[in-house]
Amino acid sequence: MVLAKIKRKAAVATAVAVSGMTLAAISPAPASAAAASVPSCVTTIVMPEVFGSMGVAITNNCESVQRVKPTFQSVIESSQIRCDTLQPGQEVTQWVRPAAPFNKFLGLVSC
Repeated sequence: MVLAKIKRKAAVATAVAVSGMTLAAISPAPASAAAASVPSCVTTIVMPEVFGSMGVAITNNCESVQRVKPTFQSVIESSQIRCDTLQPGQEVTQWVRPAAPFNKFLGLVSC
């Protein structure tokens, strides 16, 4: 009986360790540090999971034209994400279909 409990605890600990390694293996790397940073005058509002899609409203509050692209943890097709050229004061919204139930908006990158 005691040996069975020890084996069960070892099996659970192994399963937890393996699932953690699996999640780490499939987690994508963060956006490249080499990508030019987007100025803080470009703002975003994230609209999580509306009818199975996730939205990001991007507003250019800068005095110059900005080219930006949102990045996400995982989406079904990367072709869903586009590079937008925003004039000063312009706002756009991009909608994507997440590939995972807990998708995450990672930020903006220049494009």
